[in-house]
Amino acid sequence: MLEELRKKKPVAYTTIMNTMDRLYEKGMLDRKIEKSKGGAYLYYVYWPKLEEANFKEAAVRQVLDSLLDNFDELVTTCLVERAAVNDQKLEALKEKIDKTIKEKKK
Repeated sequence: MLEELRKKKPVAYTTIMNTMDRLYEKGMLDRKIEKSKGGAYLYYVYWPKLEEANFKEAAVRQVLDSLLDNFDELVTTCLVERAAVNDQKLEALKEKIDKTIKEKKK
């Protein structure tokens, strides 16, 4: 994982390990402990608990939940403004909102 991320930009080992640990704690990754060759040290091997699409959705939902809990109105305003940059995105957002409203009224 570390080598793949470092291909894109320099990233500290501790940053990656902290992130992986947090994702494990949130139930998005699974892990097991392995011994190095010769058994001199132990390390974790991580893998996703979810399929890629489900993993991405869970990650986005967790970030948005946190943002909405702390900055509700600002997040909503920013999302609408972002969608308004493109008429198709704005219309898609409107359709999703209308659909959600209809489903809640049922």
